[in-house]
Amino acid sequence: MELISKIVKAIEEHKKIILLRHIQPDGDAYGSQLGLKELIKTNYPTKEVYAFGEEVNYLKFIGNFDQMENEEVFNGALVIVTDCGNVERIDNQNYNKGKTLIKIDHHPDATPYGDISWVDTTFTSASEMIGLLAIQAKWIISPQAGKVIYHGICTDSGRFAFGGITSRTFQVCSGLLNSGFDIHVLYKSMYKKNFQHLKLQAEVMQTANVTLHGVGYNFLTKELMEKYEVNYDDNGKFSNLLKDIEDVHIWLSFSARIDGKWRVEFRSTGVPINELAIKWGGGGHLQASGAIVETIEDCLAIVEEANQLLAV
Repeated sequence: MELISKIVKAIEEHKKIILLRHIQPDGDAYGSQLGLKELIKTNYPTKEVYAFGEEVNYLKFIGNFDQMENEEVFNGALVIVTDCGNVERIDNQNYNKGKTLIKIDHHPDATPYGDISWVDTTFTSASEMIGLLAIQAKWIISPQAGKVIYHGICTDSGRFAFGGITSRTFQVCSGLLNSGFDIHVLYKSMYKKNFQHLKLQAEVMQTANVTLHGVGYNFLTKELMEKYEVNYDDNGKFSNLLKDIEDVHIWLSFSARIDGKWRVEFRSTGVPINELAIKWGGGGHLQASGAIVETIEDCLAIVEEANQLLAV
């Protein structure tokens, strides 16, 4: 693939490489960013490689990030942004201060950017794209790289249950498994349960609602998180509590943030909801997106707008 060749050439031509992704990172953001860092460090050990961004407590088992001391680190760097469709959601707004910018993403191309842009919505995840890049470039895939990239594919594909799965997906996963990471240990880490979290889920479900046209929604409030001692950066784990419920076609999760704003997770079965997320300053997949809004009144307005999507 010509784009992969261009990306590999750019990596080989730059001494310093900075990897970024979207705010409120999920498994795919971690997998594509940290996986690419591990691949570059393994195959080009003399290069400076940095991965910047906020850390999420429940994903710490995947890996850690570098601390940016000042923005001068971007001088002369190749900057690669993975898993982020629009520039407003890049988790470091110095992304355009490097020498060269590359975009690698599987979301709709909401904001075209980059000197090289590899955007392909037929992939399950940006992690699958990074896995394919490694295989086609004939790079060595270390067990750590295999683990974090596989985790990104697995989480963004709903453990291979969502749409977009192709034979290419499993070919990439096969290459990752050949790296020798322990898939059983990975799954144990991914699906480990916390009793406090289970009790919180039960209380959240007791107050969940469904609109006339099939929008399910729930609120994870500050009071609930404090009651059950849940970290604010763990609230992304509760975005699919209303998944697979009969007659719920869109489900929305509203979670309080430490800054007083609300994290919104948009999910659906077959109904495009990314435009609604974009309207509220977010973005993402056609059927799985996110945003941050200011007030609970904004949350209720989103519920009504989602309800109207199903009313037509």
